[in-house]
Amino acid sequence: MASSGSLAGRLGRIRTSRDRKNIFQPQNETLNILKPPWKQVKPFVSMCREIFTSPFDKSILKRIPPLFSEMENRDIENLIFYDLETTGLSGGAGTIAFLAGFGWIEKNRLIINQYFLHDFPGEIDFLLLINELLVPGKILVSYNGKSFDHPLLRTRFLMKGLKLNELPEIDLLHAARRLWKKRLPSCRLGTIENSILGIHRVGDIPGIEIPDIYFNYLKKGHDNRIAGVFRHHLQDIKSLAGLLAHMEKLWLNPMDVSVEDRTALGRLLLPGNRKEGEALLRESWNNRDFEAAQILSIYYKRKGNYIGAANIWKEMWQTRSGFFQGIELAKYYEHKIKDFISAKSIVEVLIQEVITRDNIKVIEALKHRLKRLERKTDSSRPDK
Repeated sequence: MASSGSLAGRLGRIRTSRDRKNIFQPQNETLNILKPPWKQVKPFVSMCREIFTSPFDKSILKRIPPLFSEMENRDIENLIFYDLETTGLSGGAGTIAFLAGFGWIEKNRLIINQYFLHDFPGEIDFLLLINELLVPGKILVSYNGKSFDHPLLRTRFLMKGLKLNELPEIDLLHAARRLWKKRLPSCRLGTIENSILGIHRVGDIPGIEIPDIYFNYLKKGHDNRIAGVFRHHLQDIKSLAGLLAHMEKLWLNPMDVSVEDRTALGRLLLPGNRKEGEALLRESWNNRDFEAAQILSIYYKRKGNYIGAANIWKEMWQTRSGFFQGIELAKYYEHKIKDFISAKSIVEVLIQEVITRDNIKVIEALKHRLKRLERKTDSSRPDK
């Protein structure tokens, strides 16, 4: 909270006092349309708690995958999965969250609280209920939360003169993109559910329709579709927990990954020097995945294993005379083993191939390299 003597602090107290004094019952008794397990907890806020089986394997409940640095030395039960439904899809100061959900693991159960804002005068109470869950030591888990949900919350707290309890956050969207963007049409949560988690929603309300449903609810005092919004939102949070559990299983048992995901997971494993990363990339290259070969060769190069890297470049060049493997192999021949003739022959092939692509800058760089190699070749020849 802002200091008591500051202008922001005084304005915040005035706004809070004004909002609380002006509490009124919404038209058409909108609070009455929510049935159990929903219950009213504030004049304009209702809450629902539902409990599900944890998606995390019981035997590894305490094991956190080191895929996320924020989770180091933390427990699964430190995580808070959260998602918001809002009055707009593009953010901005005028966008308000009207439905907030928070889930956590407790005794091998997934517990989810949903908070629903019946009308705008209750927003302060709504925000304060959210803040009660954001206690030190917890870690937020979201899907695109760093770019949308969290900034929106921060803005609403600021505009109401409140201070949001800040926590570290893991955004699963970024990890999902690294794993699946090459083979999925998009990395929307719905696509991940269908293609990765095997979740197929039936009769689900599209997210794009949700703001209009809420505004209709405010206008008329009821909308039969609001229950569908609650179900949609609840599934979003369940899917968040399920997605992290799926990623954990991949991380702990990487060799069980499907063939199409070997390259992406192998790339993720390499920075931790895990041998499975090399194994996955090698398997992918055995199936002639050139991306896997490129990733693995650069990894070897950075580790100083030039022979391992060069062997891959040679295989790649023999299979297909592409630019990446050609230029890397030419540099290896020139600078590491001083085989200027081999380097020169590769560059000559590359020049012919690049010319067809009309890449002037690359052509000039290759011609410069060729001239240098010609000089080195001439100077290395024995005197006749």
